[in-house]
Amino acid sequence: MEQGVDDIVEEFATYLDLEGKSGHTIRMYTYYVKRYLEWGGSLNSRSALRFLTTLRKSGYSNRSLNLVVQALRSYFRFEGADDEAERLKPPKVPRSLPKALSREEVRKLLSVIPPTRKRDRLIFLLLYGAGLRVSEVCNLKISDVDFERGFIVVRGGKGAKDRVVPISGTLLDEIRSYLSTRDDDSEYLIVEERRRRKNKLSPRNVWYLLRKYGQKVGVKVTPHMLRHSFATHMLESGVDIRAIQELLGHSNLSTTQIYTKVTVEHLKKAQEKARLLESLQEGE
Repeated sequence: MEQGVDDIVEEFATYLDLEGKSGHTIRMYTYYVKRYLEWGGSLNSRSALRFLTTLRKSGYSNRSLNLVVQALRSYFRFEGADDEAERLKPPKVPRSLPKALSREEVRKLLSVIPPTRKRDRLIFLLLYGAGLRVSEVCNLKISDVDFERGFIVVRGGKGAKDRVVPISGTLLDEIRSYLSTRDDDSEYLIVEERRRRKNKLSPRNVWYLLRKYGQKVGVKVTPHMLRHSFATHMLESGVDIRAIQELLGHSNLSTTQIYTKVTVEHLKKAQEKARLLESLQEGE
């Protein structure tokens, strides 16, 4: 009996989940694979290229097409068509440097979060002070904090890998201070504060909080920008890039190395500002 599209997509979603893909990736990949199958696509790269051509004609950018290619390549591998997956090459997408805040901007943002808003301060400090992803902040449990040895265990991060992140005494004190205000029995470290219910923190609300505080000081900020800032400022302070790779939970060093480009840009601007050689010539 021939399988229907929905059955194939459901099995593909299970495959992605077992591979440790995030919920967002699973939703995107299954969406495009379902479109491909409903379009009449088959298990070969030429069919996939024709599908990509129709998407390009409808206005898809190289960045969007790249995502479709990744989805189809994953689907081909799921079906055992590894050779066809290799033949399907993603379009080149210019990699933009991540935007990092300056240390002064970070200070301004923290200064407008009232000391009484202990939860908001802790969210900010976990993103910037520990370099966590917003999903990791939301999923942290109280039991993941080792107060004695000064670290947190980030469970099931990107790629479903656990990692240990050392945290400062300052951040530990912030955690203790926030927990002292809690009177609920939630297992999560940070919870929502609505209608006396203590629900799990949502990424959407973290985005909203940061935007609210950013508007107060005229700084555009997102959770990922704080994570970028953590990595960039660590590198500028002389921390070894492999240590930063471990802290961020990157499986490949090449992912972390993009921060060296950010730092080089930062240093280049500092050098231009100093105008050392120009000042020599002006003094002649």
